[in-house]
Amino acid sequence: MTTVPTSTRQRLLGTLFLGSGLVRTGFIAAVTVTSLVAEDLLGSVTLSGLPSAAATIGVAVGTTPIAALMVRRGRRVGIASGSVLAAGGAAIAALAISLTSFPLFVFGLFVLGVGAAGDRLSRYAASDISTEDKRAFAISIVVWAGTIGSVVGPSLLEPARNVAESLGLEGLAGPYVLAATALLIASGAMSLGLRPDPLSFVEVPPEPRRKRRAGAVLSLLTLPSVRFAIIALAVGQVVMVLIMTMTPIHIDRAGDGLGTIGLIIAAHTFGMFALSPLTGWVADRIGRPKVILVGHAVLLISALLAANASGEQTVLLFVALFLLGVGWNFSFIAGSAYLTQYAPADLRVPLEGLADTVVWSSGAAAGLSSGVLLGISNYAVLCLVGAAIVILPVAAAIRFRDTLREPAYAGQHG
Repeated sequence: MTTVPTSTRQRLLGTLFLGSGLVRTGFIAAVTVTSLVAEDLLGSVTLSGLPSAAATIGVAVGTTPIAALMVRRGRRVGIASGSVLAAGGAAIAALAISLTSFPLFVFGLFVLGVGAAGDRLSRYAASDISTEDKRAFAISIVVWAGTIGSVVGPSLLEPARNVAESLGLEGLAGPYVLAATALLIASGAMSLGLRPDPLSFVEVPPEPRRKRRAGAVLSLLTLPSVRFAIIALAVGQVVMVLIMTMTPIHIDRAGDGLGTIGLIIAAHTFGMFALSPLTGWVADRIGRPKVILVGHAVLLISALLAANASGEQTVLLFVALFLLGVGWNFSFIAGSAYLTQYAPADLRVPLEGLADTVVWSSGAAAGLSSGVLLGISNYAVLCLVGAAIVILPVAAAIRFRDTLREPAYAGQHG
């Protein structure tokens, strides 16, 4: 990989941080109220997880084409184009609320997710300009931008509703108008600031190698490091989505309003992002697999705490959802860095797209099933299901324990 001057790396990381912070602000504000909008439109909780699932399905669907666009046109075009598309999805969702159309609302969330795939892949742009020994830390800086969204997004729920109502719109349309605005600003920031393109610092494969990329990427799935990373990323996403998606309804049923919901979701999203630089720094030094496993231990603790919390136990839910975010953070950052640690540079972007497709598809399944689980059982059972799923990456680590630290592609780092 071409050496990137420190000043250039810092500027590009700053641009990625700003753009992702704006995207996450809008996205988190929108997703926080999806289950409430769905219940309001349908009068039932059973399908309340569908819009959130549609957003996650959208991310899964959008990942591969946006990754392909990045290969052809660079990270900048892929990320900026995705943000514009996501803004359109948020606008559709706001319109659907005004028209009281649940199908249109679900479609809007799907489009929002497709566009947001560009932002999700932006963490790997930080990896493009970093050295191997600082890859997790570079990724963590972009993930850290979510701290902005975790604080600003939920805190703007009430003001956004008030503004929407003052404009003659439905109150719950406010967060989606906010999301569309933030996403358009993010697209402009990335278009202007992400120059030179991060992929310009990565080896560009010759055309003959591009033609065999699909088969070569699939062959990487035989590597224990890749398989373990994908399992860890997927499970972390599933547990987080499963519990987080239905927590607002669990609180709402206890009689609390958007203020309490916003506070607890803010704690959760703050946990998801605030410790990111420390997580990346530690992962680079003690080993990414170790941090992944610590993250899943935290996810287990958080799921058990949430399972024992009633809707009125705000403090316990606050702690549980915060730890849910922290556990996801450990797994997500360390897993993302470990995923491409030994992959050849010419296969890095397609592998990232493949892995994220698996991750977001799994998260979509969790979002969709969360409402069904809550409808046929209760919040405690839903959380216990999440706790049980955590065993999967642990089992994978035990199975691959003798090979996880072996450099399968030594000397071929991007």
